[in-house]
Amino acid sequence: MYTPSGSGAKALVQKNPYRNPLVWLFLVLTMVACNMPDMPLPGITGKAGELVVVMAEQQWKGAAGDTAFAVLNQHVYGLPQPEQMFNVVHVKTDAFTKIFQTHRNIVVANIDKKLKAQIELKNDVWAAPQVVIEISAPDAASFISIFEANASKIVGHVLKAEDARILKSYKAQLNTEVVNALATKTGLKLSIPKGYDLVRDEEDFSWIRYETKDVTQSILVYSEPYTEVNTFTAEGMIAVMDRYAQRYIPGPEEGSFMTTYMEYPPLMTETAINGRYATQLKGLWRVEGALMGGPFICYAFLDAAEKKVYYVHGFVFAPGKNKRNYLRQVDAILNSAKEG
Repeated sequence: MYTPSGSGAKALVQKNPYRNPLVWLFLVLTMVACNMPDMPLPGITGKAGELVVVMAEQQWKGAAGDTAFAVLNQHVYGLPQPEQMFNVVHVKTDAFTKIFQTHRNIVVANIDKKLKAQIELKNDVWAAPQVVIEISAPDAASFISIFEANASKIVGHVLKAEDARILKSYKAQLNTEVVNALATKTGLKLSIPKGYDLVRDEEDFSWIRYETKDVTQSILVYSEPYTEVNTFTAEGMIAVMDRYAQRYIPGPEEGSFMTTYMEYPPLMTETAINGRYATQLKGLWRVEGALMGGPFICYAFLDAAEKKVYYVHGFVFAPGKNKRNYLRQVDAILNSAKEG
């Protein structure tokens, strides 16, 4: 067999890349890299209720920034003192580095004449469990139009993620004794975490409470036969809530009791709990005969098979404290209600 020799043979060896050990090493590393599993995303950073807005400084100081801030910084309905929907933090586009990319809630504004107008709702882009809302627009006017048209969707997307994070934490530390007792009695299973105790257990009423020296968070569960035509109205819900509160939620003084603070009109909206139609009522409660009060949220939904209406009702007492996050924690538990 012919074997090349001399300078021609050297040239042939040099032109054959597979004779080079460095090439073989590169190929091996490439194949290993292709088969490596995806690295898990880092955990999120930031406090509950915080939201980062990434926007160029010039745009933030103009109408585009004013629009975004007005929507995201609006007051939460049903709190005794003004509290914003989110704690908004502005980050300049060129300063949006890794230190901010792991934040729990991010709105990214891309305003450039080369871009088309669009909005994208994303999850787990740089961290988990993360929400990223990216809005692209060719100019400030287009950005404002997109943001205003999708304001409720943007806020709802973030709030849903905040709710899911709370529930994930609670489901990892359930008070199974209370959860099971409530499910056996009422047919409803709620994600009630440790720290909550069953403090009143009547035939038609359950009161579950978490209490520290500074904050009290309460969950009430009760039901009524579905006989009233105004059940799913604000007036109907208030009548039922006040009847149970007067009967079972006493104040600190003899004869005092919880009732709805009607000077601040409760707000009713239609919603759903675990796919079941529900009405939501939120506002303020007070104690008749004592200087006590705070925010509440209540849901009513129908069990058609049993012909009864369930009420899952939560309230917070935290004098001198911001109450937004405490009420959201209670709301997350209420929204976990399902037949168990």
